[in-house]
Amino acid sequence: MYGRNDFQGSYYDHLCSIIPQKDVLQTDILGNGFGVILKRWWNDMFLLSYSDRRSQVYFTSSHAMRMERVKQYRRYRSRIHPFSKFRNSWDGLMLVVFITKKFIFHHNTSVLFGQVSPALYYIAVIFEVIILVDLLVNFKTGYIDKEAKKVVLNAKKGLLEYCCTKLFLHCASAIPLQTIMFMRYGLEIDCCLCKTNYFVSTLRIINTVSLYRVFETTKYWIRGRASSKITHVYKFLRIIVLGFITMMQFYDLVDTIGLINIINTGELYNDSLYSILLISKFGDPETMSNYKLICYNFGRICKSLLLFTFGFRSSAYYLDKMTSLTAYIIANIFYMWCFLECFAFVNWLKFPEDQIIISQEITLNLVHCRQLPDKLCDKVKLYFAFNSSIMRKVQTMNGLYISLPKILKKEAMLSCYQKRLMKIPFFSVWPLDIIEKVVLLLKEEVYLRNDALTQPWVSGKGLMIVDVGELAVYSAQEQETGHLIDGDYFGELSLVTDMEVRMSYVVAITPCKILVLQKSAFRELMRNYPEMFFNLKNQLKRKFSSAEIEEPQT
Repeated sequence: MYGRNDFQGSYYDHLCSIIPQKDVLQTDILGNGFGVILKRWWNDMFLLSYSDRRSQVYFTSSHAMRMERVKQYRRYRSRIHPFSKFRNSWDGLMLVVFITKKFIFHHNTSVLFGQVSPALYYIAVIFEVIILVDLLVNFKTGYIDKEAKKVVLNAKKGLLEYCCTKLFLHCASAIPLQTIMFMRYGLEIDCCLCKTNYFVSTLRIINTVSLYRVFETTKYWIRGRASSKITHVYKFLRIIVLGFITMMQFYDLVDTIGLINIINTGELYNDSLYSILLISKFGDPETMSNYKLICYNFGRICKSLLLFTFGFRSSAYYLDKMTSLTAYIIANIFYMWCFLECFAFVNWLKFPEDQIIISQEITLNLVHCRQLPDKLCDKVKLYFAFNSSIMRKVQTMNGLYISLPKILKKEAMLSCYQKRLMKIPFFSVWPLDIIEKVVLLLKEEVYLRNDALTQPWVSGKGLMIVDVGELAVYSAQEQETGHLIDGDYFGELSLVTDMEVRMSYVVAITPCKILVLQKSAFRELMRNYPEMFFNLKNQLKRKFSSAEIEEPQT
């Protein structure tokens, strides 16, 4: 019966099951020997990783992650979790493999670079074996259903998803082209003239498909990171690497078309750039070494990306003109991509409105993903619509504000709250330097409509000052007794004693910003001024001598 229920697909997901707090590897793999430790380590590599930041979107707590690991280990043990340590390390390896293989294949199959060290061919063959293994790893890995916000580990569903989305391009990119060349030419594979044929030209054209895998694997750089600045740095690095490899692949394709054209016509064109290079390489005498040709090839790619030329040509072959135009278009596509990333980076640093919109979208997506009540979703919208919460977002996320000197931030805080504190009678007679120290202890808290600030029979956490908004005061019998508005305060008795308890509710009528002077921080400061503290204590005791418990004061 469990097989028909995908959400609770086995006994350990049943609501009545007792799930231990220990990890599944601790409960199911017993013992302490070296073999047991090795077995736990091996299985842990393929299970959901607790440290993967991407998993926070799909799993609400450490308990949910433990449940996912239990489900995978007991039901899908042969599958690889997309958020596992192994998958993360494998993606990093494939990034290096595809980028390196692109450069090696470009060098190994080019007619212009002369004889190549056999070691490069062996390295290329090893990389092709790894890419074939990558197909198996992809088959064994679950996929992320972004619409349903869940990870699917079912083998049949995973195979169907992989076949419908990526299988064709992955298989085309995994064709072992260097191995095929080995089978065709054997030890003569490093012969330059052996590469001037339709067979090698076809392999070079097929290799164009692997550019997709380079684009796909470089996404490894832009995964969620702790620092947004580091994420933007990796985004620019990805654009640079993709731009260079794309342009190199484009010139590979152009050279291949030029070679096929020469084979078909049987003649070299004096105004063709590729023909000039062939004459320089194989002419008598040879005028360009391998080193010069490699430098020229690097310069040709940079010329297109940097949009400049090395000189002026009186005449150009029509294919060269089309090549220059296409390279110019490709380069501008990457420049536009870079411009958009720069724009996003500047917005992230300078424009708080965009940051607030993005933060609101991320928060709402998180609320929907974790299937929280719609009431909480409405509260999130109210929070982001409240002006005081917008200022808090600016202070925590805006790069310009963060870069301000501490002295300026201190002056801004004193300017905002010093007058508010000095209007309180028992603070109005204090020296200005002490008032400034107390102001710097204030903490901002935002409460939305119908939020309760205090409850009866609970000790207060400190002095609370209404900066923005309106509060209602209710008795313990839930009868409304008064209102608090901007500048009003309550909870002052908790600054000097732990014996007071409240006998009323204080509830926000509108979105409010409250300044909280926590009693622990205040008492720590008052250790340097014991006389003032005891004077304040006596003053507040006289004020509340007619009452046994504290009520909010206006």
